[in-house]
Amino acid sequence: MRLIDFNLSVAALDPQLKLYFKPADQAALPVSSLQLLNQWLIVVPGSSPLTLDQFEARVQAISGSRQLAYSETSQIKLFGYHLRDQKIILG
Repeated sequence: MRLIDFNLSVAALDPQLKLYFKPADQAALPVSSLQLLNQWLIVVPGSSPLTLDQFEARVQAISGSRQLAYSETSQIKLFGYHLRDQKIILG
């Protein structure tokens, strides 16, 4: 999923929703920071999740064409998200 597609689709959501991502066959992990790598915007796990508002503030100057992904041994694209228990879970 491209950053611009994500931003457009969450524009009307509560800015205090917390961001998580779900790697295959694992529990959802909090998105604590972001990393730029080539054409990727990598979500990085940590102990405290970013809110949607914090995420949007950090990506303002980043090209909307970047692909959202997480990294294990290589970059793995994130294709969408769902809402659950006041969380945005990227997957």
